[in-house]
Amino acid sequence: MKRYSLPRSGRTLTTVLLVLFAAAVAGAAGYWLGRQTEAETARMPVADRPFLTKDRITALGRIQPEGGVVPVYGPPGDRLAQLEPLAPGQLLKVGDKIGELASRKDRLLEVQVAETQLNEARAARAAAERAGQQKIRAAEAELNQARANKASDLAALAAKLDYLELQVKAAAKHVDRLKQLNSRLAKINERVAPEDLEKAELLLAQAEAEWAATKALRTKTETTYEESETAARAKLDAAKAELEEALARAPIQSSEEKLALARQLAERTIITAPISGTVLKVIGREGQPTGIEPILHMADLSQMTVVAEVYESDVAQLSAWAKAGTVRVEATNPALANPLRGTVRGEAAIARMIARNQIFALGPREDADRRVVEVIVHLDAASTASAARFVGLQVTVAFAPQ
Repeated sequence: MKRYSLPRSGRTLTTVLLVLFAAAVAGAAGYWLGRQTEAETARMPVADRPFLTKDRITALGRIQPEGGVVPVYGPPGDRLAQLEPLAPGQLLKVGDKIGELASRKDRLLEVQVAETQLNEARAARAAAERAGQQKIRAAEAELNQARANKASDLAALAAKLDYLELQVKAAAKHVDRLKQLNSRLAKINERVAPEDLEKAELLLAQAEAEWAATKALRTKTETTYEESETAARAKLDAAKAELEEALARAPIQSSEEKLALARQLAERTIITAPISGTVLKVIGREGQPTGIEPILHMADLSQMTVVAEVYESDVAQLSAWAKAGTVRVEATNPALANPLRGTVRGEAAIARMIARNQIFALGPREDADRRVVEVIVHLDAASTASAARFVGLQVTVAFAPQ
């Protein structure tokens, strides 16, 4: 049986006709859906048509905690050895334990080594202090002994000088009496025996010589003891300086700082909650490297916000509303049981920088490249309670003046 086939140009024409037919059907369907949406919108009350009234501004946004979502990381180059049994929705306080790093054993060993070094330094300092105090006490004893001997010896010599001075005076008086007697006897042609006068004069000379020698000895003794005191004081000062040097050489301060650093590094091997809040998502697993991705995400859900991306063309009008008073906001999403309500608290909640949008509307005909300004919307208490379960949910936001 002979088969016939269309020429290539016929097949191409058929394909083109099919494409044109499909486009026409899609356009008709879109037009019909659009008319249906317009009809439904026309039947809605004006209060329920926030996106279509002239005194409303609409934008896309995301639900976020006021303090943002806090990712908890571990330090790079380590490993998660232990993870506490955490689950989304669990409440944590600042400092609560999240996990433990594999390097903790090494850090605790460093703490032990630093403690040993500090104890050794303290023991060496205590030994040096004891030795130095012994030298100081010995030098003080030597100085005190020199002072005591000086006082006693000088007192003895002073007493001897007093005695010799009396002896000299007595000998001198004896010589004077013999001379006076000799003068009286010369009138009757008598004389004192010469040997008696010579003996008295000899005793006087001997007494004067002993007195002079004792006085010289006293001066020498005083000078000697002064030099001994000076040497003893110098030895005492040297002992004190040696003690200060020994105490300064003991590495107490550096050892204490090294121990404090080791303890600080050991504390960092325990991963703790940086804020008080709720666990949103647990990502980490025991044994995984740290620093690459967060161990978990957490946030304080006591105050929720919506971060809206407002078109740059609507910013001027929104700023004017904010200057005039509080701006009312309503955020909706099918996932929410009720719309979220909040306010824009003045111009401070409106960013001053225009950026590319980070939130994209669904649908192939939506604009994916927009220039927007971030606006912070603070939700009220009732809406905060509802929004706390939907962190990161994309919502449609409607702004209206108060």
